[in-house]
Amino acid sequence: MNQREFMEGVSEIDEELLERSERNKEAVSATKKSGNTGRANRIRSWRRGGVIVAAALLLLCVTVIAWKSYHKPDEEGMAGRTQAGETHVLNKYLIAAAKYPEALKQPISADFDLNGDGVITPDENKAFMQADREWGQKNAELRYVDGYDHSLGKAKLLEFNAKVMKQFLKENNHENRLYSPINIYMALGMLAETSEGNTRKQVLDLLGMEKVEDLRTQVKGLWLSVYKDDKMKSVLAASVWLRDDITYNKSTMDTLAQEYYASSFAGKMGSEEYSKAFQSWLNEQTDGILKEQISGLKLDPQTVMALATTVCFSAKWSDEFRKENTKQGTFHAAGGDMQRDFMNDSRTGWYFWGDQFGAIRKEFDGLYGFMHFILPDEGVSVYDLLADEQVLEYLQKGFDYENKKGVRINASIPKFDVSSDSDLTEDLKKLGIMDAFDENVADFSPVSEEIENIWISKVQHGVRVIADEEGVKAAAYTAEIAAGAARPPEEEIDFVLDRPFLFVICMGDGIPMFVGIVENP
Repeated sequence: MNQREFMEGVSEIDEELLERSERNKEAVSATKKSGNTGRANRIRSWRRGGVIVAAALLLLCVTVIAWKSYHKPDEEGMAGRTQAGETHVLNKYLIAAAKYPEALKQPISADFDLNGDGVITPDENKAFMQADREWGQKNAELRYVDGYDHSLGKAKLLEFNAKVMKQFLKENNHENRLYSPINIYMALGMLAETSEGNTRKQVLDLLGMEKVEDLRTQVKGLWLSVYKDDKMKSVLAASVWLRDDITYNKSTMDTLAQEYYASSFAGKMGSEEYSKAFQSWLNEQTDGILKEQISGLKLDPQTVMALATTVCFSAKWSDEFRKENTKQGTFHAAGGDMQRDFMNDSRTGWYFWGDQFGAIRKEFDGLYGFMHFILPDEGVSVYDLLADEQVLEYLQKGFDYENKKGVRINASIPKFDVSSDSDLTEDLKKLGIMDAFDENVADFSPVSEEIENIWISKVQHGVRVIADEEGVKAAAYTAEIAAGAARPPEEEIDFVLDRPFLFVICMGDGIPMFVGIVENP
């Protein structure tokens, strides 16, 4: 893809955002035209909105059972890169810091209100529109990756999510289950870079890629397409943690820094100080949201290398919830009924349905993302939805999904703060990545030429999502539907999330960032 094609693609994305706005208007119109009767869906939901904050991390620990000799890492040419936020304790171990792209602040009309009276004159509006166009042009140039096709990149991540969703969200004693598709995708990309042979091929197969060179383009394009640190925050980070008594292949470390924005560190594995530096980096990248989960992570003496990836996300709802509308209600959990605070709202929007579910979606401020809320019909388990082809079709097609209608939705959603910590080792084996965990066949030769028998010993994944009226945390929102296949005839629907539901937080035009099942809000 050349520069011109990329710019045209960016224009198409902008048009998609505008089209979304128009579709919302169509939903209002559709409400007025639709008939009355039928099936009720209850959802005590939020009003105008809140802020969403989500954070996730994935840790891959690589263990070695033998090595031939010990040397300090080659630091030549690795210094000089900087990343804001590295603390003094981290700098002690820093070999190379990933250099993030410039985050341009998007102009807002209020900045051009020279009189400060809230009224934008024609000349002021003209200046604002010009500044916004220049911002869009510059932003597109900064995000350009040669050879990256945004539509294909998004499709690859959606395909990956469809493969792993059932495995990662499988029922476990009715606990909340969460994961970050893009976070795991990035970590597995780094795993592919540090492996070779059949070990690499199994990782590439799960990621839907044939060659590691194409994966680099895919990962960088995805990274830049979701990178935002303005009204909305969507920041990915990666790091490589090495032991200071082994020589590593500099070319591999450079690739991780350049293509995956991964900072690299070296220190004494097993030491308390090095583990604290590791935890400090993770907490910085996730704004302290995962502090409790991170506190238990250690770098063991046997560890040769640890790969860590993080996602930190926050956004305001385009339509906020009013706190005075939050009321206590009953949530029907598997372990029994419980009282929870429900955010309530009533407004016109799009309602989606399938044979076993109903769903609504909530836009983020600026139309730079949205959240799906998916509720199984009465008598259907939320886990049944994980293999439901209509659910996957809805997540992939979005507004192009056939079963939708503009109606007035009386929504009710529980406030929640949910988290999960998972060892993904067995899940990844079942998904086809087996050699990486087998000390007899794992091939991690790109890591170092001086060590033998390297394999993955642990894959730890932690996620937390927080939803409230104001929020700068992470949220989820879905539907409760009495019957599935029929088209809802009424022009007004009660949609109440008062039992276990599925949520998906998306960035941009549908890139999945967080997926979860809320069993206990």
